[in-house]
Amino acid sequence: MKASSGLHQEGWRTGYRDGWHSGYHYGRSQAVLNSIHEPSGQLYPLHVVFVGEGLFALNHGIETALARLVKKVTSVDPLMPGAAGYIASLEPDFVLVLNGIHAFPANEARMLRSLGIRTAVWFADDPYFSDASASVAPAYEFIFTHELGTVSFYRSLGCEHVYYLPLAADRSIFYPRPVTSATRADVCFIGTAFWNRVRFMDKIAPYLRNKKVIIAGGLWNRMKHYKRLRHSIRLAGIPFEQTPVYYSGAKIVINLHRAAVDSQHNQNSRQLNGYSVNPRTFEIAACSTLQLTDLRQDLTNFYIPGQQIETYGSEMELVEKIEHYLANEDQRSQIALRGLKRTLRDHTYRKRLTEMLHIIFGRSSG
Repeated sequence: MKASSGLHQEGWRTGYRDGWHSGYHYGRSQAVLNSIHEPSGQLYPLHVVFVGEGLFALNHGIETALARLVKKVTSVDPLMPGAAGYIASLEPDFVLVLNGIHAFPANEARMLRSLGIRTAVWFADDPYFSDASASVAPAYEFIFTHELGTVSFYRSLGCEHVYYLPLAADRSIFYPRPVTSATRADVCFIGTAFWNRVRFMDKIAPYLRNKKVIIAGGLWNRMKHYKRLRHSIRLAGIPFEQTPVYYSGAKIVINLHRAAVDSQHNQNSRQLNGYSVNPRTFEIAACSTLQLTDLRQDLTNFYIPGQQIETYGSEMELVEKIEHYLANEDQRSQIALRGLKRTLRDHTYRKRLTEMLHIIFGRSSG
């Protein structure tokens, strides 16, 4: 009876301590949010047509940013029959297509371009679907890609206007949230179990089983050690709108990029390399949570490792850093807060779309 009572008291103390730290960190995060405001005001007197794809966070972030930068934005369903004719009837100044490889046919883009309408595609799945994007890119006047390693590839196809433009965080979706017991975790990972991720997580499964872990996404049941972590895995995933809640509830969120070469899941027969960070990099940081990410070549263009984000180069290093930061609350919180501040300052869709519009239309007088 005494042992049971002691365990109960220890559990209460641990819960109280974690709750206090979470609340304190949330308050400091709110102070950062309140201190950084994006500028308002229209920059360009343009009518822009935006053609999205099945990437809700990106669609919403781009559309919202454009609405604050230009005179008018019209969103068009990429699968709409006769989309090009309808878009042309709107007489837009500019048409921006997100990805353009899974929904909006390239011949629709060619038709718009033949009519003298300025068009651009922003590739968000590079280099994983380069076989498809290779046939799509020449249909557009301007090519923007979030992947540094594919810029020269598109130029080699004869595309004249090719630019590296990273993705960002939609701050209206990804922001710090109050933590509840249902979303609280030591470690969180949300994403599909591509094979490189499966192999990686299998190696650290014995360690993770002793932590409070949340892993969400499809195909994780193909892990060799799936049974060890079954209680922590949500194969159905997490509803998109809940993702920021789980990021906010975790002490540490792991970011592990998918492999550039994966014959089962990718269409990248040229085996183009991946050098750039995924949008998850910015989205996790925007939730004011310590992010432990694998290394990508351009990471240091966005965050300072050890100050605004943390990195790992192996399974062992990841485990060591998880142990370190779980035991060092203040340090973990400080890095997360600095990552939040950097994201709000430099990595929003308003910043990215302003850069895109400057490239295409020149500097605004607004």
